Amino acid sequence: MASAGKFDGVDFSQVDIQHLTPELRQLGQGFRCVRGEFVTYWKQGRIQREADAHLCQCWIVRVQDALVGYITLLADKLQVENTLLVQEGVKYRTFPAVKIGLLAVDRRTKGLGIRLVEWAIDYVITEVTPIIGVRFITVDALYDSEVEPAYDVSGFYEKLGFEFADPNETLPPAHPYRTMYLDLKVLIEALALEKRDEDQV
Repeated sequence: MASAGKFDGVDFSQVDIQHLTPELRQLGQGFRCVRGEFVTYWKQGRIQREADAHLCQCWIVRVQDALVGYITLLADKLQVENTLLVQEGVKYRTFPAVKIGLLAVDRRTKGLGIRLVEWAIDYVITEVTPIIGVRFITVDALYDSEVEPAYDVSGFYEKLGFEFADPNETLPPAHPYRTMYLDLKVLIEALALEKRDEDQV
């Protein structure tokens, strides 16, 4: 739960999301996240190194000179046991996808995690799918069984429409995460319809 203080009164549903540039890399002092490793990744330069190596792209949210959240996106593939698209005549079990790699927000914010995921969905639909085949967004939802109670972020993604790649996976999972996906087709088609209507005006 967000604690009162530093970011009181900030409407995070309206904040700007900025692509990480060299001049923004000094941000991060005072960044507090429920999961400390996400603070460490930033402060030790992991995010910047991976972006420089073209392994991901990173976008941030700041309030003045304070980092309050970041999200990384990278190429991925979704592998499933069931033929998800068989009703569409597609029998593949592996599909192109964009992955939410890391999502971290300051624990004193409210609604910023949702804002970043919704922004990422919109970004993929408007900027990526028009130029390359991408049907799904994936995420490896962290599951930490070494704390009590177990830390399981999958519920956050379920509320945003994500589904489990393996809905029958036993807990705790073999890896400290559970792969989830969001099918973008309905949103892609809605955007195409909206653009068609605009063109006819």
